[in-house]
Amino acid sequence: MPLKETLVLPNFICIGAQKTGTTALYHILKNHPEITVSKPRKETKFFYRDEEYKMGLEFYSKYFSYGDPKKAIGEFDPDYLYFPYVPERIFKDLGPKIKFIVILRNPVDRAYSHYKMSVKKGFENLEFLEAIAQEPSRLKSKKREDKNNFSYINRGMYDEQLKRYLKFFPKENFLFINYDEEFNKDLSLTLKKIFSFLAITDVQLNTNIKENIASDVKSEKIRNLVSKKNILKQLASKVIPNKELRKSIKKKILNWNSEESSMKPLDAKLKLELTKKHFTKSNDFLNKLIQKDFSNWSEQ
Repeated sequence: MPLKETLVLPNFICIGAQKTGTTALYHILKNHPEITVSKPRKETKFFYRDEEYKMGLEFYSKYFSYGDPKKAIGEFDPDYLYFPYVPERIFKDLGPKIKFIVILRNPVDRAYSHYKMSVKKGFENLEFLEAIAQEPSRLKSKKREDKNNFSYINRGMYDEQLKRYLKFFPKENFLFINYDEEFNKDLSLTLKKIFSFLAITDVQLNTNIKENIASDVKSEKIRNLVSKKNILKQLASKVIPNKELRKSIKKKILNWNSEESSMKPLDAKLKLELTKKHFTKSNDFLNKLIQKDFSNWSEQ
């Protein structure tokens, strides 16, 4: 039997978009008796990071091989939607039958939530509108971190990103979810759609999950100590060689150093202006591409 057929590999991936509740969905679905999710990481980054991808499928399989494989095996990673080379890698390694869950959020709200996350992590020090103005020049950078942290508008061009997937996979492989009208307003019904899509049993799951909630930083000094390159981080890597353990400790410190966000939501007039300026064509193309109505994004 070929090695690939003996490996435990995903048969579905939640590919985002970023800031649409994918972390909460991971923590909800991991408790379903017929679902195996990647552990210890929600996002393995396998198809996104070259250094991970070069390790091969046997390395990737280890994230899903911690127990008997269940009916639905899945990973959750918003970067898979954004980076253009990922769909072909997934097609090559996981085949044409893999299923995709895609949660799409009003792109202006998504951009603002992304911006707040970059501010919280210490990557962003510009005001929101200035950050948007600087985005094109920032994205010319060859640094992966810049594309990750400053792609506020660019990540909202969902039509371009999904076209890359539909080049390799048929539309019936996808479950498209409107974050604003479905995931955020009626999570129970959305879960039923997911269960049906994955052909698994409809069960009651705990949906009271608080993950990646918008928050502010209590102390920038503490945030910078654990997030930015410094002597302390170098020392920590020597004292705690286990990378996953270091990440877990870092997350706990950052959560402890957070408090409920005081940032006000975007003004409705500004949202409409940003929609018209950046997303009108993209949203129209998206509606036609996947035959799902997102016209409410232009009305909010």
